[in-house]
Amino acid sequence: MTRMVLHLYAPAVLIVGGGLVIAETITRTHTGWAGLTSGRTASISFLLAILLGTAWALHSSWRLYRWALGREQRCGCGGLWTRPRINRHGAVYRKCIGCGYKKFEHAHT
Repeated sequence: MTRMVLHLYAPAVLIVGGGLVIAETITRTHTGWAGLTSGRTASISFLLAILLGTAWALHSSWRLYRWALGREQRCGCGGLWTRPRINRHGAVYRKCIGCGYKKFEHAHT
């Protein structure tokens, strides 16, 4: 369960952290964009990062909620499956967020 939660929420934390780094860099270099001051550009970039990180976290929470209700597919370990992916050979598979097991599926054509 811990690995699954980390896997789902880590991108949201990285997005907000990256936004903070970008905002700080803009402020220290005094670089504006499209005629805006560096402070305003930094504020807008950090706000966008917070909004995107929040949207990602809400989506992750929605998937965990559906998983807890039993509406998402589960691995044998009880973990949540990722959405279908295609590997370099064209095979469709899902990966368990909990244990990392890959389950190959038949492609729908």
